Amino acid sequence: MVEILASERGTLRRWAYPPKLTVIHTGDPHRDQISRMVDMVHAQVPDFPGIGAVEFFDLTQFNRRLAGNTQFRMPIVDFDGIEGSIVRALFAGEEEEQDLSVTGSIFIFLTGLEDGITFGALTQSTKRLSRQFAEGGDMRCYFNVMSKNDELRAGFIFINMDDALTPVSECLYEEFMQTLGLLNDSQDSSLFTFDNTGITREDRDPDFQLLRALYSQDVTPGDKAQTAADIFMNMQTNMLVGVVAQP
Repeated sequence: MVEILASERGTLRRWAYPPKLTVIHTGDPHRDQISRMVDMVHAQVPDFPGIGAVEFFDLTQFNRRLAGNTQFRMPIVDFDGIEGSIVRALFAGEEEEQDLSVTGSIFIFLTGLEDGITFGALTQSTKRLSRQFAEGGDMRCYFNVMSKNDELRAGFIFINMDDALTPVSECLYEEFMQTLGLLNDSQDSSLFTFDNTGITREDRDPDFQLLRALYSQDVTPGDKAQTAADIFMNMQTNMLVGVVAQP
């Protein structure tokens, strides 16, 4: 499980303030599922700072092409007294009064492939996964996060809505959880959803237990990933002891 938690430096990264969730969509915004995901995280991970707000932005109201007319800026601002980040997206209209803008900390892009590729470039999410996403095939969704001093400052989720085979529900759940700090897949894991197999697990309790460990009060951003892994294992041990102790 350490590989799920570890950044490229082997450290833990998590949100220190309530991120705002913004959904940019060209069709079904999947409001109900997104609302359920947010509610589930709030209920199951009490030490998570919470989702600050949820906003939906219908991209079809912008009738110009994205390339050349869209900007994403990520300044550091004061968010409820805590230094955090708000991503500002500007969609430039033909006239200034036609400009559209939206802000967020975690963006979910429910768009066609070409728009998703453009948003990937605009948000500096152009890494190995974005190339595979652009090539099509089995890579139908991916995520990227940005951090400062191991505190998460921005997250981006890309889902190819053009492909009828895209498992939208599974992509939304897995990529959202990963933007909260469960940073990597664990190849062929027998326990966690983040197993890179595409199989839907009915039992997602271990995912939330791992997220609870990450947001434990005993964890500080920048700690080694093993710290949260040890907390998770202690949770598992305590659960087993509780089951055995029942009459």
